[in-house]
Amino acid sequence: MTTPGTVNNGVPAPPRTLDEKLSRLRERRAPKGGKPPGWVALARQITDETGVHISGQYLWELGTGKPGTNVKETHLKALAAFFKRPVSYFIDDEVAFEDDPQAQLNLLKELRRLGIRDIGLQNVGEDAARSETVTALLTRLQTLDVLGDADVREMALRMSTLTADQREALRNLAGQPSLLDALPRTLGLLEAAAGLNNQQVVSATRALAHPDTLEAVQDEGVRKIAEQCLDLLPSSREAVLAMIAQLGRLESGKT
Repeated sequence: MTTPGTVNNGVPAPPRTLDEKLSRLRERRAPKGGKPPGWVALARQITDETGVHISGQYLWELGTGKPGTNVKETHLKALAAFFKRPVSYFIDDEVAFEDDPQAQLNLLKELRRLGIRDIGLQNVGEDAARSETVTALLTRLQTLDVLGDADVREMALRMSTLTADQREALRNLAGQPSLLDALPRTLGLLEAAAGLNNQQVVSATRALAHPDTLEAVQDEGVRKIAEQCLDLLPSSREAVLAMIAQLGRLESGKT
């Protein structure tokens, strides 16, 4: 029988061959503190649950890696149904690792023990798990660390109720501390901007870029004149602009 290998410090490596996978799955069916079921008993359980006849001798041959054992597709499907695994688990090494929560957990523990948070994957060998899988595990490790913070856990629960668009908007905000700092004072402005068309948003943005304009419109007199200008015909509005310019020239002449 092929014995599943181990990685650093005795951490079990993910099973790679069919006999390793069957042996690992059989071991997991052992009661706490007890022994796993025998091959004959396990074969009977598989037959009863799936309706596909598998003899104890045949299952033993598969589980011990006996050379020359004929593996039938119907039997693989029965094993997959019984052990709640995709058929690809029994024939694909990478799927076996990705579908093996214990193997992933063991790798996470080992990465944590080594203090690994980020690694370069360009030199990952052919016998290692796919780089995407390792990256996903590292991301999960970082997520577990972050979720140790009570405030982050509460935020995560709230974010789970948001739509995809809302989460994307939140991501953009969270990535810009200056916007977050200004948010409490600009919520009213943002609410008002939600009702503007594109041209009005452009105009409002242009106004925000001029602090002197913002300061001026805080004066009630300026606001009233500006509101009156809104009701004028274009020709009358041009006349007002001309008066403002003339007053400016007169004041400059006085000084």
